[in-house]
Amino acid sequence: MLLKNYVNPQYYDNLRKFKYSGQNLSILYNWILGDIAQWVVDKLPRTVAPNLITITGFCNLLTGFALILILNPMFDKDLPQWASLYLAWTIFVYQTLDNADGKQARRTKQSTALGMLLDHGSDCTATWIAGLLYINAFKITFTPFNMLTAIAVSFLGFYFGVYCQQHTGVFQLGVINGVDEGLPTLQLFLVVTAIMSSQFWLNEIQITNTLSIQYNTILLGITITGCIVTIFQFCYPVFKKMNWNILKILKSLSLPITLMITFLSLTYLSPTYVLLKWFHIYVITIGLQWSKMINLWQLAIITKETFSQFSFSWAFILGSIMLNLISQYLTPNGLCFFDEVQLIFVLLVFSFLSYMHCVISIIHQLCEVLDIYAFSIKYPQ
Repeated sequence: MLLKNYVNPQYYDNLRKFKYSGQNLSILYNWILGDIAQWVVDKLPRTVAPNLITITGFCNLLTGFALILILNPMFDKDLPQWASLYLAWTIFVYQTLDNADGKQARRTKQSTALGMLLDHGSDCTATWIAGLLYINAFKITFTPFNMLTAIAVSFLGFYFGVYCQQHTGVFQLGVINGVDEGLPTLQLFLVVTAIMSSQFWLNEIQITNTLSIQYNTILLGITITGCIVTIFQFCYPVFKKMNWNILKILKSLSLPITLMITFLSLTYLSPTYVLLKWFHIYVITIGLQWSKMINLWQLAIITKETFSQFSFSWAFILGSIMLNLISQYLTPNGLCFFDEVQLIFVLLVFSFLSYMHCVISIIHQLCEVLDIYAFSIKYPQ
């Protein structure tokens, strides 16, 4: 078959014995969001598979993302106000069902390693999708600082959650975190956009006679602060465990460092400034590969296999971008050897096919090893 086995047979027992260990200290989740999810679960029959809840919520979020790409494919126009309201709704449904799937799994005694992978895999992808929705709805321009912020927020928040899980054995969300507090905040701002329009975020507050600040810049400040708090909560126990050894910490973070170097190189060395127009396509390209890596990383944590975050896929994508940038110094016209826009779209197709192959392969293998169905309950209890 064309599918790949990502788990070696000697680790099958670890796969079968896996028990998820997580903790959510969020005030909003424990007081409100958890109760909403429990209400949904109480209305569902026990025959509904937890994974079906997961994929339903994720597909609902994808409809909002697809709507954005149809209405504003170049991310350069205002969204209709009704579209902003729909985006707020899709995020709310996604978050509610994302909280409900685990409750349904415990209720029906269907907790499996596949369930955790699908849950966290969709969460990772939803994070960078939400980042693109944020950029579009709030009129965030593609400046180097704004793009760097979008990359950091979209990719690093969930990454450090898994990073913490690998080193401590627990996936723990803090009292205030980017998921339980961040997504409702995003929903609130989208509702404001639906009422006031996207242009509202371009209004300015006059700080002094010579200094003013746009509303969307304030949003960026809130977002950056929330991201820093979330990352700190994840990193502190890991860095403490490493005795704050700088070299050891940098080595453990080699992939995100490499990703940031590649991004900064493309931002400042591109002869056509390709990201100023095609940044959202770049995020999708890198995001799909990022989600694939997170899935494989989670799988390695489950099976207790050794795992390297670097892969052929990363080498091909990041290597192609960097080599093409270098080629501008070898061509007579000062342009890259391959057209930069065409290269990003080629890498997008490669990244999508690579991601889908990985996801389908993992689902197929885990269903066979665990003797379960992916989206229905094989042995009701």
